[in-house]
Parts: sequence; structure tokens; C-alpha cells
Amino acid sequence: MCLAQSAADGKGERPLARLVFPARIPYNRAMPKPKTHTDFRPDVLILGAGPSGLLCALTARQRGRRVTLVDASEITARKLRASGGGRSNCTNRNASPEHYLSADPKFTAQALKRYTPQNFLALLDSLGLSASEEDFGRLFCDQGATPLTDALEGACRTAGCRFLLNRRVEDLTPAEHGFHVDTDKGPLDAPRVVLALGSPAWPTLGGTDATARLAGALGLAHVPARPALTPLAFTGAMLALCRDLSGLGLTASVSALDKTYTDGLLFTHQGLSGPAALQISSHWRKGATLTIDLAPQADLRQVLREPGRGKTMARTAIASLLPRRLAEALLAKLPPELAAAADRKCAELSKAQMEALALVVHAWQMTPSGTLGMSRAEAASGGLDTRLFSPKTFECRKLPGLFAIGEALDVAGELGGYNLHWAWASGFCAGQAV
Repeated sequence: MCLAQSAADGKGERPLARLVFPARIPYNRAMPKPKTHTDFRPDVLILGAGPSGLLCALTARQRGRRVTLVDASEITARKLRASGGGRSNCTNRNASPEHYLSADPKFTAQALKRYTPQNFLALLDSLGLSASEEDFGRLFCDQGATPLTDALEGACRTAGCRFLLNRRVEDLTPAEHGFHVDTDKGPLDAPRVVLALGSPAWPTLGGTDATARLAGALGLAHVPARPALTPLAFTGAMLALCRDLSGLGLTASVSALDKTYTDGLLFTHQGLSGPAALQISSHWRKGATLTIDLAPQADLRQVLREPGRGKTMARTAIASLLPRRLAEALLAKLPPELAAAADRKCAELSKAQMEALALVVHAWQMTPSGTLGMSRAEAASGGLDTRLFSPKTFECRKLPGLFAIGEALDVAGELGGYNLHWAWASGFCAGQAV
């Protein structure tokens, strides 16, 4: 039976309710408007989601700022994830200005005083992480580099920071109410912008020249970037020797241009690597000669004069201080007069012969042909001229509202967690100011 018949028959049933349709809703009210870049306008736009950018973002967000981070990579902080061979040498107990290379040696002082290694350890604790100290004050995250990075990113996201990843910054210009940023996926605007785009070092992990490119567009002075903490290369006979000794490591003191570092030294198929070589590479200049003490823990002169060694061959005394392969290689390349002295008993050596043999061990000289460049560099010296930025707030004196932190500035730290601590310290101070 149809509904109409049922209604007509009555029999006490309630009549069907009449269906009433609302008036047609205009299209422009029924459909949500597409959001534009102005709908997401942040207080602070941080260009670069590396370690300095992440801590800057977290600090600014904790102060109530609306923060957006932009990064060309699909994942955050790729260099941090690879730091310390995946172990993350995250800071150093001895962080102080003398461990940094900059045209202005005093620029780092305020930030390092305001944000100390103890401050970073407290941050680790708040993230549920911890660190252990090794030699030279180096502190490593116990959980590793990736958990550290994930914890920092997670803290930023939980706090409400917005991430725009896989988005390349193409241009940055001053605007009426701050700055306008062009990216490959559309424009962004913000009253304050933080440059945290890093340096050209380690390009396979995201190192680019973006900072220098934007500096040129903004008319800001930029110190040309140079590879730092990178292996040294050789040619000719020295390269052949390095290849023969490839894989051999020892503790040595390496000096050049009034700088000396005592740490591990490693012979490779391309030249010299290891902490001592990487440290000196930051100061080395083309044509400069290295002086290497292969046994800094001893003095061959005293060894040769020891009463109990009078009948010992000099070459045996030399071999007692060095790895066997290295001792054999050095002795094989001695000039005839020194080779003859090395074959004599210690008691038969003249003072001049002892001194000459000691120089072979303690003042071995060689001149690199160059370095392995940015592709193998752990950091880069050079960057935005620090004279243009406040050492307290990291704001640009020439363009108020523009900040620069981390490797974007002309500051390069020594090996051992100093560069990461600079990222934390500069990021924190800028986060307090934006």
C-alpha cells in the first residue's frame, strides 16, 4: 500500500510530516574558501630546520610566538642526524670563544655565556635524553643522533611549531610589514625572519650556498666560505707514502701557522685525516707547510741518551716510539748520512746526529696540495659578516627583523662538539629575541 493511501484511510495514524527543504545556499558560502599564504602568517619564519633553527623555534614558541620552519629537505636536521658518526657529539664542556674561528673573535662570547653546556644538558634531560663525557670535554648523546633530532623536532611540533618541509627558499626581500619569502611552492610573509640555512659544507647532507645567495640579494656583507674540518690531500712521493701507510693511526701533534693540535692522525689513500688533521685544516692555507710530531708523548733525544740504551741501535730506539710500519717507512727514506747514523749504536752518536734524528720524529715536515673540500668538510668558515649582527640578539643592524644563527654566520668551531654548541647557543639567544 502506498503512503498516500495509508494517509487517506486514517485509522488514527498521524499524518506524515511534510518535508521542507531549505533555500539554496549560495556557493560562496557553502564551499570553504581555499587558504592562502596569508592565512598562515607566522610571527617568526625560520629558514632552515637544522639544529640552530630547531632550538630557535622551540625557544620562540615557548615565549608565545607563532613559528613556522621552512626547509628544502624532506626531513629535519640531516647533518645533526649524522653527527659524531651517528652518536652526536652534541656539545663540549669547554665551549668558550677561543675554540671558534671568526673575523671577530669576541662575537661568540655573549651567546656562549648565556647558553652553556649545562643549559643544553638540562634540555636533554627535559627531552628524556642524557649525555656522557669523553676525552677533551666532548659530550655525546647516549641515545644517539637520530633520537636527539627526533626529540627536538617532536618538542617543536608539540609546542605548536609549523613545519614546511621539502620547500626551497628562492628569494628573500624586505616588505612593508617585515619580509617576503619566495619559495618553490609559493610565497610566505612574516614580520621577523631567521636565517638558519647553514653553510655549503657536507652537500650530500643538505649543505648549500643559500646563505651567500640571499646575502647578496639583501646587500649584506658575506665572508667567502672555506672548507673547515676536512681531510688534507697530497701528491707525489708524500701521497705514495700515505697510501702505503693507509689505515695506520697514531696520536700526533700537527702544527701550521702558529696553531697546534694534538689528537689522532690517520693515513689514508688521499692523504691525512683524523682529528688532528681535520683541526689544522681549518687554519691551513695553500702553500703552508705542516710540522708533525709523531711521538708527542716522548723525546727521542732523551731516549737515545738513556744509559741502558748505549749498545742499542739508533733505529731500534726510533722504532720503539712509533708504529712499526711508520718507523720502517721513515727510516727507509732517510738521506744517506742520517741512514748511517740510524745504523750506529746510541752511545756512538754525536749530539748533532741525535738532534737530526729527533727532528725526523718530532718535526716531520710536509706540504699538502690542498684539502678534500666542501664535499668532505664537517663545517665551513666564512658566512655573514658578524659586524652586521648583534652578538646578544643576533638581529641584523642593517635590516631590523632579520636574524642569523648557526653556520649562517662567520663562525666555525673546532672539532669536538663546538659547532653544535654554537648552533644551540645562537639559536637560543635569537629565540629569546624574535
